[in-house]
Amino acid sequence: MKKDKFLILAYMGTGKTELERRYNNVIDLDFQDYKYVYDESIRHLPLEQRKGQTSLRTENSRYPNNFINEVISELEKDRIVLVPFIDHVVGAIDSDTFKRNAEQTRVILVFPGSDNLEEYVERFKRRGNGEEFIQRRGKEFPDLVKLFEESDYEKILIKPKQFLSQALIEYGINLGEKEKGHGN
Repeated sequence: MKKDKFLILAYMGTGKTELERRYNNVIDLDFQDYKYVYDESIRHLPLEQRKGQTSLRTENSRYPNNFINEVISELEKDRIVLVPFIDHVVGAIDSDTFKRNAEQTRVILVFPGSDNLEEYVERFKRRGNGEEFIQRRGKEFPDLVKLFEESDYEKILIKPKQFLSQALIEYGINLGEKEKGHGN
């Protein structure tokens, strides 16, 4: 019997990057480097600082296929794949291409409560996201709440002050071996 694969679509700021740092079988794939081609003047910046720089990026014509192919490749390595929960990523995962090539993959959405946006705005600020990024998250939040609520995928409602690792463990997902040198 084949083991289930996990694709976790988690809202921004839940702790995807930290989870990748802590566990050797987890990868955080952000769509940004697949969807956009960044201007040379900001390409060197960390991803969190590039996010929201809409005037300094162009659309990549290979998206979403380049992203879907990378997700499938990582799933084949028996890694838990983390991606952002946002409408166009959900659309990419809903595609026939993904469904045909990602057999036995459990797709799980992780999202905060509809009244918890302020906690995430503070998390965005702490990690260095710009004002444009933060404003866009506020505008799209009600639509993402609706997308989450209406989805047929498995769902985890993340509690206030909770991070992704805690939510997944409570849900019963084994995160694997911790990297050496990391605590809980």
